[in-house]
Amino acid sequence: MNRRAWSAFAPLIVLLLGACAPNGTPNTSSGSPSTTAASNRTLNIIMRVEPPDMMAGAVDRSAIHKPLFTGILGGWDINAAPYPVLAQAVPQLNTDSWKVFPDGRMETTYRLRPNLTWHDGQPLTADDMVFSRLVDAARVDYGLTQSSAEVRNMEDSFAPDPSTLVIRWKQPYAMAAAPEMIAHPRHLLADALEKADHEFFGNLPFWTTEYVGAGPFRIVHWERGTNVEAAAFDNFALGKPKITRIRLTWGNDPNVNLARLLAGDADAALDGSLLFEQTSMLKQKWGTQGVGVIMLNPTSLRYIQVQSRSEYVSPTALLDARVRKAILHSIDRGTLAETMVEDRTMVADTVPPPTEGYYPSIARQLTQYPYDIRRAEQLMGEVGYAKGLDGVYTSSTAGRFNVEVRGVSGGQEEQDTNIVAGGLREAGYDGSILLLPSSARAVDDKTKGTFPGLTLNNNTLQPGLGLNKWLTANVGGPWDNWTGGNRMGWSNQQFDQLYEQWVSALEPAQSVQLLGQMMRVLSEELPSLPLYYNFQIVAHVAELQGPEAITPDNTRYGNIHQWQWR
Repeated sequence: MNRRAWSAFAPLIVLLLGACAPNGTPNTSSGSPSTTAASNRTLNIIMRVEPPDMMAGAVDRSAIHKPLFTGILGGWDINAAPYPVLAQAVPQLNTDSWKVFPDGRMETTYRLRPNLTWHDGQPLTADDMVFSRLVDAARVDYGLTQSSAEVRNMEDSFAPDPSTLVIRWKQPYAMAAAPEMIAHPRHLLADALEKADHEFFGNLPFWTTEYVGAGPFRIVHWERGTNVEAAAFDNFALGKPKITRIRLTWGNDPNVNLARLLAGDADAALDGSLLFEQTSMLKQKWGTQGVGVIMLNPTSLRYIQVQSRSEYVSPTALLDARVRKAILHSIDRGTLAETMVEDRTMVADTVPPPTEGYYPSIARQLTQYPYDIRRAEQLMGEVGYAKGLDGVYTSSTAGRFNVEVRGVSGGQEEQDTNIVAGGLREAGYDGSILLLPSSARAVDDKTKGTFPGLTLNNNTLQPGLGLNKWLTANVGGPWDNWTGGNRMGWSNQQFDQLYEQWVSALEPAQSVQLLGQMMRVLSEELPSLPLYYNFQIVAHVAELQGPEAITPDNTRYGNIHQWQWR
């Protein structure tokens, strides 16, 4: 595939390989044998890792379980437009459904769809949604999850009647149009929440094998470590799913996952179960056999986290922005992007991708750090480091510049960790590599947050751009069981203030202006080092119709109830 053809960074690349659709229109009349057989066919999906629990999100490299099983008030589509799910409609600004008061506070009103139920058949009411806010706040207080702008901005909620939810906000908040708050059943969790025991609450089987939600599918059986069997939920808010049964399995080896897909042991590979290097083989095989669809979604920023806490950082020179700038100048990101995704234009200078219409106004505010070894040497010299006879940066007071580079074992992530570490050694930084297991449960959150030097990571380009990873409020530590998404420990008051203004901005022009200012802070301070925009591979058999309409962030699968067998 000629990747230069989409150097403008097309938001979704779809390859239809072979006979992806049969000739003619099949008979889909009710009760026909072919229709009945298709509707009863189980959809076998491969994920990369097993979800630690139902609330784990994309940060854990597994995402499809949430839109499969959980019910949300509303969501956001490919064009960043809000749409209702459990709600009948999204509130409209400056109407009775969305009021902004003179002091900056807001009130939004949502009418729930009629006759909503939980997977166990119990009625789902506005009282459950009020309770859900309390659950979300408790999970943050208990250190079970990190805080979100949504949780922080909510002041109160109440239900004037069983079908009406009112949320009061502390300040203007644009995402109030469709809060992605997950519904939690009061009748199953109220007693447990009353105990105020974080360990008991966090370990409830409800969060895993006994989960009851309001999503398009309900869990039939979850065999921990093996698979999840699920069935269509007839009373889903947006309509009964067209596929009746789904089976989730997982595997960290992308080559094994590829073999399963080619052998017909799976129908779809999602959530990072395939990596970019597997696409060539898949295109080759499916192209001759005529049965497959491959999508390349630019879904995340590949970047380096830099430890910012003095009690953990080594070498301490990393706390100096000039050293961080020197390191970025020392990485040949163009060659790295060409190696990893076959396109040098995928080099990233900031968080938002060039797909966004506002990107030019952001780009003008960024400091550029091209591959420039001479400039790196100048910056390192300013902080007292010079290359010795062996070519390694050395300081008369701090000794050799020895830095640990961490990554995740296996596939693409291990490959680019080795490339970055090798390039830094060639540039004069004496470093070592530590590859951590890829399983979400194999490495505890404290280990993830107390790395001494550099850690390669992904930032999912979902609504909000994952920018809460840079907030002081989300710095992980003993106070939240190290669940905070800001694992770098970076804290910047200006960024925090801009972020709060940004999430409160209701006018698009103001929002873009504030985002540009935030990106300028990140570009100047470099608490993290942007590398390139990464792709997530979504591949499925031709008989499956629907995933190609997936949202570009590839974390919500909001149309999964519409997927069907051709």
